[in-house]
Amino acid sequence: MKTIKILTTVMALAIVAVATAVEKPKMNVVPLSEDRAVVSILNGVEALFELSIHAEDGELVYYKQATNPSNTYQKIFDFKNIEDGDYTMDLRVNDTRLMKDIAVSSNGIVVGESKMRIDPYFAFANGVLKLTYLNFDQESMNLNIYDNSGLVYESKLGKDFNIATGFDLSALKGGQYEVVLSSLNNDFSFSIEK
Repeated sequence: MKTIKILTTVMALAIVAVATAVEKPKMNVVPLSEDRAVVSILNGVEALFELSIHAEDGELVYYKQATNPSNTYQKIFDFKNIEDGDYTMDLRVNDTRLMKDIAVSSNGIVVGESKMRIDPYFAFANGVLKLTYLNFDQESMNLNIYDNSGLVYESKLGKDFNIATGFDLSALKGGQYEVVLSSLNNDFSFSIEK
């Protein structure tokens, strides 16, 4: 019984450690006038961040990369000189992304809800590739493995919210490989050497 209690305590501590390891940034976008908005970023710990704004067609409109770790950032954006349309503000802190849709028109600025996304976790040891990914958008996910000559393995992982799987790669010959987890809207890559 004592062993079960100790194992339960260790498991609980491990779960808490994993849950708190994920960055939980907050981003507020508050319109001040028809063409200006204040953007405030708050993170629990000091970290480097990237902030970008993309137009609906993917064109980069604004980009800022922090040069020093910080847990706060605030800036007033003037949207007067950009075309009316839909934009996405994208904040990246380590492996966590926070996105907000912004509609800019002559009637003013409309800010959508926040969407948080977390990059997948890859690990490779003893010939086994482990992968976990929270598929918030429940997109159809595929895994492809490439070597210098091209595709060597592919797998359809499905649309489940929680994708957690492992692949025995011990049969692959030695060399460099690129693992790509992809969907219609996202691509993540991980390099391994066997």
